[in-house]
Amino acid sequence: MLKNNKIVLFDIDHTIFDTDKYLKILNEKLSKELGYDGDEFIEKFKQIYVKIKKDSPYVMPEDLLEEILKHKKSKTNLKKLKEIFWEKKLYESCIYPDVDKAFSYLSDNDIKIGIFSTGTTKHQRIKIQSLKEYLSEKNIFISSQKIKIVKDTLHGYKDYFTYLIDDLPVVLHEAKKIDPNTFTIFIKRREPSATVVFPKDFIPDKVIENLDELIDIIKPIN
Repeated sequence: MLKNNKIVLFDIDHTIFDTDKYLKILNEKLSKELGYDGDEFIEKFKQIYVKIKKDSPYVMPEDLLEEILKHKKSKTNLKKLKEIFWEKKLYESCIYPDVDKAFSYLSDNDIKIGIFSTGTTKHQRIKIQSLKEYLSEKNIFISSQKIKIVKDTLHGYKDYFTYLIDDLPVVLHEAKKIDPNTFTIFIKRREPSATVVFPKDFIPDKVIENLDELIDIIKPIN
């Protein structure tokens, strides 16, 4: 069956949101508020982050801030740390520059835009709040373990030609197993870390380094 309707499902971190830039800026702001000089707080922040993440697939913002507060050198408080953490302009500044062009192209060509992400709902949503003009609530999927909702998510678009863009091959592989017609795109925004492992015998349909390349992929199919 020819599927005329199309949707592109985007991961958030390292796909449309520059998580490395975000953590760097957040670290600098928190460091200053906590009374640290220069890079003194960076290693401590990493240790706290890793400690919390050992017990959860993602970091709960409240847990992170409460743990960080224990290491303060100033008279700051949790309220001030929360104000820094949830500052909207911080998140707006960390959307990759090529996202608006890609989203505009998709929107102008009647291709639906979806979000398929791991994390806490509040934290992931603030990362994409500056893109809300392109997004419909019914196409936003955020889960603590999105690998477990791949099947249900794809089933909701069984009448669509679906593109899935992610920086984690395991997610793309799962989607391909469930629906071989899903067009999987691995986005390589950075050098792969130890967590980026390609499952045996899996090759994504395309590998890109930015979203300008996405436009080139979709254009011939329109």
